[in-house]
Amino acid sequence: MSWVRNAGVILGQLDDSQIGFRLAHDGDLDALCDIENRSFDIDRLSRRAFKRFIGSETARLRVAECDGAVVGYALVVFRSNVALARLYSMAVDPNFRQKGIGRALVGQAEELSLDYGAPILRLEVSQGNAVAIALFHGAGYREFALYPDYYPDHSDALRMERVLVPQSMRLPSPIHFYHQTLPFTCGPASLMMAMNALDPLVEMDRSLEIALWREATTIFMTSGHGGCGPLGLALAADRRGFNVEVLRSRDGPLFVDSVRKAKSREVVELVHYDFARQIEQAGIPVSVGAFGVTEIENRMRNGQMALVLISQYRIYGDKIPHWVVVSGFDDRFVYVTDPDIGDDHDPFNGSDCLSFPILRHEFDLMARYGRDKVQAAVFVSKKAG
Repeated sequence: MSWVRNAGVILGQLDDSQIGFRLAHDGDLDALCDIENRSFDIDRLSRRAFKRFIGSETARLRVAECDGAVVGYALVVFRSNVALARLYSMAVDPNFRQKGIGRALVGQAEELSLDYGAPILRLEVSQGNAVAIALFHGAGYREFALYPDYYPDHSDALRMERVLVPQSMRLPSPIHFYHQTLPFTCGPASLMMAMNALDPLVEMDRSLEIALWREATTIFMTSGHGGCGPLGLALAADRRGFNVEVLRSRDGPLFVDSVRKAKSREVVELVHYDFARQIEQAGIPVSVGAFGVTEIENRMRNGQMALVLISQYRIYGDKIPHWVVVSGFDDRFVYVTDPDIGDDHDPFNGSDCLSFPILRHEFDLMARYGRDKVQAAVFVSKKAG
């Protein structure tokens, strides 16, 4: 889905006495579809899509109204507990352009974003849409990426964002995004991104992803293939010439209680204690005990990349342990790169999973998995010399 297409928004004067704004409802569907069809030749939002967004808990659709008629809209989408929003789509009735409605809709989108607790608003716009680009530049948006061949007509997309709260500014992330290709390879994908950030010669591809999973897997989880634990990931990084450190909230194998079959639990325990033996032989430091955001931040200030185990429940509503890469901090946020871009119907892509902001206290909660508040982090850095 293209986020902001050739929406025809043009700078002009807005007459506050004639134009009003409100959240959309199902009675607006005919007008929204009419504006959509007259605004875009390709990649249109369907009536079904508009209806889904109107009823969504993670989307806000606001319309511009003139004399009781809908003349434009702005659609903003969110991710739970993530301080980043997307201006997913915006359009103005062709008969009402050049009246400043587009600029006002951008302002409405920013209000929606802040109301939801997301102080960073991102969008994509066709590189050939000079009018819309000028509008967004004038509203304070900056360009930070270009996606070639992004739209169905093979045109390029310009990626733009605005930080709505100045103190949430951050440094650019050194991480290049890699999307995990299997449900159980979040750990390997995160480790690949961390190693590549430290050494660009590390090629991120599926062969390495699967090789790392084979080395680091705990064999079994509740059902199906197992994920990777901190000791296995640490050993895999150590074998590839990186310095490694592990923090974990408790000793012994993680998640063994979730394995239903006794024989499977035995295998998990055998793998764990074999990993522990190899960790000791390799001289990899392991600290056992609860830790928080401050400990992670302090190590990253020393040049380490952090892989952190989180619960997906506070993001996706799934009670699943999940590895992410922490790519930075500021006074308000932890910046996280997530190798899982979500479901196919989710209107987010890899760019949104790269260095997205999570409030510090929120991240501190999600980095504690399950009833036992299990914590684990793997820190990777270059070897001296």
